[in-house]
Amino acid sequence: MSNPPLLTWKRVKGARYYNLQVWRGKVKVLSTWPRDSKLQLKLGWTHNGRRFRLLPGLYRWYVWPGISRPASHRYGPMVGSSSFRVREHLT
Repeated sequence: MSNPPLLTWKRVKGARYYNLQVWRGKVKVLSTWPRDSKLQLKLGWTHNGRRFRLLPGLYRWYVWPGISRPASHRYGPMVGSSSFRVREHLT
């Protein structure tokens, strides 16, 4: 992999947004709420006040549709999950 991955999943009718979580091992490295059914990852980002980069390793991601206002934290059943591996430092 030479570029950060584009994560895509099945669009859910009526979903106003999605909750996407990315994990590296047992550490959640990203939680975000895109409005579309895809997200282009970047080389680096901030999550919970910590800075993260795509480092070599195995990543798993999960996504749920938001079925009401974001403040209500109501989600439907998981609509996607997969994994990707970063084999070298991306620049």
